[in-house]
Amino acid sequence: MARQRFVDYDVAKPTEIEHKCEEFFDGDALEQIYNYIVYHFDCNGAYFWARTYIDETETVSIFGPFESRATMKKISGSLDEATLSYFKWRFNKVKTLGNGSM
Repeated sequence: MARQRFVDYDVAKPTEIEHKCEEFFDGDALEQIYNYIVYHFDCNGAYFWARTYIDETETVSIFGPFESRATMKKISGSLDEATLSYFKWRFNKVKTLGNGSM
């Protein structure tokens, strides 16, 4: 009988994953609902975050690098390859968008 084994290819892992749902109203009328997941990464002295919307789970948008999550100050550099690999395993379309607000 063959032995089963588990392989974890993720070198980078999120420091936190949040599920958020925001509702926008015009008076009492519901205008929009945003239902999304936010991934936070601290790696190699930089902070990155990414968002995927629940109704578009094939796509993720990655923002960064930033100095830290606390400052969100844009720094020079490129996307961490291990972080990019994490998302390529999980999403069909990966957008890298530089800086941006959550």
